[in-house]
Amino acid sequence: MSAIAKITALGAATLLLGGCFNGSNNNGSQPDPAVDFTAFVKTQFDRTSATAAPASVNNVDLSFNDQNNPQAFDDLLQ
Repeated sequence: MSAIAKITALGAATLLLGGCFNGSNNNGSQPDPAVDFTAFVKTQFDRTSATAAPASVNNVDLSFNDQNNPQAFDDLLQ
């Protein structure tokens, strides 16, 4: 393979792989860890009142850790 073909292939590979990465620069800051969905729901039930403000869930990553637990909310919904 000629040198020009090798350089062209390397440049194309670099451009293609460069699109696979998130280009955001966090400056060392880490995002908030995912919020446990079960804990979040139980907290919302605990603070329920006529004057409670809605919880903001915009830009919050919720993780449901009780996927294999069909009774996860039985203590709330009886």
